[in-house]
Amino acid sequence: MAKNTYKKGTSPAQDKNKKRKKKSKGLRILARVLIVILVIAALAASVIAGAVVGFIDNSMDLIAEEYNLDFTSIIYYIDEETNQPVEMDRIHRNENRVWVDIENIPENLTNAFIAIEDERFRDHKGVDLKRTFGAFLQWITGNKNSYGGSTITQQLIKNITGENDVSPTRKIQEIVRAINLEKKMSKDQIIEMYMNTIYFGAGCHGVQTAANYYFSKDVKDLTLEQCASLAGVVKAPTTYNPATNYEKNKERQEVILTKMAKLGYISQQECDEAKGRNLNVKIGEVKKDKEDVKVQSYFVDAIITDVVRDLMEKENLTEGEATNRLYTGGFKIYSTMNPDVQKAIDNVYQNTANFPGSSGNKPQSAMVVMDPYTGQIKGMAGGIGKKTVSRGFNMATQAKRQPGSAIKPLAVYAPAIEYNIITPATIINDAKIKIGDWEPKNSGGGYKGRLTARRHLELSQNIPAVKVMQELTVDKSFDFMTKNLGFTTMVAGETRNGKLVTDKSLSMSLGGLTDGVTVKEMTAGYATFVNGGQYNKPVTYTKVIDANGKIVLENKVENKRAMSEQTAFIMQNMLTGVIKNGTGTSASLGNIYAGGKTGTTNSNKDRWFMGFTPNYVAGVWMGYEIPKAMSGSNVCPKIWKSVMQPIHDGKTIKTIPEPDGLVKRTICQISGRVASKSCSTTRVDYFKEGTQPMKYCSSHSSYGSSLGDDDDDKKTSSSKKSSKPSSSSSSTPEPGEELNENNQNNVSPGTNIPNEEETPDDNSTEGDGNTGDTWYGEE
Repeated sequence: MAKNTYKKGTSPAQDKNKKRKKKSKGLRILARVLIVILVIAALAASVIAGAVVGFIDNSMDLIAEEYNLDFTSIIYYIDEETNQPVEMDRIHRNENRVWVDIENIPENLTNAFIAIEDERFRDHKGVDLKRTFGAFLQWITGNKNSYGGSTITQQLIKNITGENDVSPTRKIQEIVRAINLEKKMSKDQIIEMYMNTIYFGAGCHGVQTAANYYFSKDVKDLTLEQCASLAGVVKAPTTYNPATNYEKNKERQEVILTKMAKLGYISQQECDEAKGRNLNVKIGEVKKDKEDVKVQSYFVDAIITDVVRDLMEKENLTEGEATNRLYTGGFKIYSTMNPDVQKAIDNVYQNTANFPGSSGNKPQSAMVVMDPYTGQIKGMAGGIGKKTVSRGFNMATQAKRQPGSAIKPLAVYAPAIEYNIITPATIINDAKIKIGDWEPKNSGGGYKGRLTARRHLELSQNIPAVKVMQELTVDKSFDFMTKNLGFTTMVAGETRNGKLVTDKSLSMSLGGLTDGVTVKEMTAGYATFVNGGQYNKPVTYTKVIDANGKIVLENKVENKRAMSEQTAFIMQNMLTGVIKNGTGTSASLGNIYAGGKTGTTNSNKDRWFMGFTPNYVAGVWMGYEIPKAMSGSNVCPKIWKSVMQPIHDGKTIKTIPEPDGLVKRTICQISGRVASKSCSTTRVDYFKEGTQPMKYCSSHSSYGSSLGDDDDDKKTSSSKKSSKPSSSSSSTPEPGEELNENNQNNVSPGTNIPNEEETPDDNSTEGDGNTGDTWYGEE
C-alpha cells in the first residue's frame, strides 16, 4: 500500500485544493504580467504618437488654456464696434468652493501635499515611473493594500474628469493626459489647481473652504500643524476628519510631518514641536470672498434658465442634469445683451428713488428691451433696487401678470384689422352695454359716444374693445395670441379645483386672463408691429459652444408671419397716436418716432407701458409682488422714456418702411370720413387698398363706416378699390363730396396735423391715475 504524503492535519482533498490555488494564483500573476507588458507597450505607443483615439481628447486644450475651476462656463456679449466677444460673466457649479491663488496659500501646506501625495512632483513630467511600476507590480500580485501610483497631476485629471474606474484603459488615458497637461501648465499652476479642486469632506471643496470650516480661519493663516492636518484629510475625508476623528487625523498628520522633515521641507525641531501642539480645531461657517458672493444679474439669470430649458429639450435631460452640464461643461455662451442698453436700464432700476411709494412699501417693476427685427433681448430688469441673490425670481421673464389695456392692440385691434373686421376709421359707439350678467365699464365711468377705432384706442376706452372682440370672436383672438404671437401662458380651457377656467372670454379684450402674461412675451408681441408683421421668439443668447468647440445650442433668427405687413404698419401708425394724443403722452421721445400703449388693471393692481421706436421695442410693468392696489398715476410711460431716451441718443434712427398695398388718408376722428376743412380732430391713417373711406366728412355727423351698421360708406369701402393718392393737393372739398384722389394731402407717418387736439371734454385722464384702462376679471 502506498504511503500517504499529505501533511499532518490535512486531507488529500485539501492538499489538492491548495495545489490548485497555488497554480491558479500563478496563472493569475502570469496573466497580469502579460497585461502589464501589453499596457506598457500601449502606453509607449500612445505617448510616442501623442494622439490615440480614446486616450487623448480635446479637453486638454481647455484645461491648459481656458480652464477655470470646474470647467466654468463663460458668458459673452458681442461688442458692436469690433464685433468681437467680450466676457460678461462666469458661472460654475454651486459647490462650497472659494478659489485662492497660490501666493495666498502657505508654503507649508503646498509642501505637505507634495510630501504625502507626490514627493517627486517637482521633478517628474506628469508620471512618476517608480510609483507607477510599483503600483502595477502590487496590482499583479493582488496586494489589496497597494499604494496609489497617481501623481498630483494625475489626481487633478481625475478631479476634473470625474473618472475613477479602476482599469488599465482608464489608467493609460489618465497617464497620457497628465503628460500632455504638464507640457501646457507650470508646476505652480498644477498644484494651485489641485489644491483648489480637492474634496475635504463636509461639503468643502478646495483649501480655502476647508480652512474656513475646520479651523475657522483663512487658509493663509494656517499653522504648520494645521497644514499637515488638512493635507491628511484628503486620503479619506470621513476617516481623517479632524472634527469627528481627531486621533485618526493626528496620526495621519504626524506621518506627514515626519515625511516633510525627511524631505527637508522643515527641520526636525519644527517637526517635533508641531507634533506636540494642539490642532485647535474650531468648526466655523464657510466664508466667501467678494468674487464668490457676486450676485448674477437678471440677464444672466435669464440666460441660465433659457440654456437649461433648451438643453433639457434637445438632449432629453432632467433639469438637474442640464443644470450640472451648464455649470461644469466649460461652455462659451454668446448672449444678446447690449451693454449700453443694459447700463441705461440699470441706471434707472437700481435707483429706487425713480419709483413711487415709501421705503419698504414700493411696488416692484420689470422691463425688457428687445431688437424687434431679431427677437434678441438687449437688456432687462427683473426688479427694482440692488439685486441680492442669484437666480432669484425674475419679474421680467417669470411673473405672470394681468396686462390690462396693454393687450388691446394684440388681442383686439390687430386681429380685427388683419381679418378685415375694422379699419382705423371704423366708427364704434362707446355706449352702455350689458352682455349676460356682465356690464363692462370705462375707467372713471362715462362714455365717449361715436368715435373712430383709432381714437378709442388712443383714449383706451373699454366698451369699444369689447364690441370689436364680439365681432372678431374670442376663438380667433385667442388663436391669434397663442399661434401667431407666441403667448405661452394663456389658458385654452382646463379644470382647476373642480372649476373650468379659460381665457376664451370677452374679458380677454380688456386683459382679464386666468394667469396673466410676462413682460418678455408682451414685448415680443409688440415687436411684430415694427418688424413688418413677423414674429421672432424672444431669446437671450445666440449660441452655446462646448469646451471642444462644438455648437451645442443655437438660436437663429427665424421670422414667422404673424400678420400681414399692411396690418403691422397700420397698427404701429395707430399706436403713435397714444403717445401724441392719448394716454401715453409722458412717453414722448420728442422728434424720435415712437408708439405704444398704456395698461392698467382693475383696482390699479398692475400697470404697463408697451412701446416701440424703429430701433427698439420695450415693455415696462409695475405692481406689488402680491397684487394690491397702487395709488397715484401710471408712471410706466415715464420709466420707459427714461431708459429709451439715452439708448437712442447719438444713434441713427431707423425708419419703418411703408409696404405696398396701403392707401393713406387724413381722417376726421369724429365722423370716420376723409377730413374736410371744418374737421378739428384729424389723424393720418393707413388702409388696406379697397378698405379706405370714400366720402368726405359732412359737418362731423357720424357718417363713417360703423361697427354693426350697414351704411353706404361701409359698402363703398369694402367694394371699391382705390389707387394710392398722388403727392399733389388741390382745394379743400365741400362736406359730403365724393372723394377725389387729388384732394388728399400726403402726410408722413406721425406728422402732427393742425388742430388735431380735441377739446377738454375728451376727458383724457392721463396724469390723474386713470388711464382709461380697466378689466373686470378680478373680484
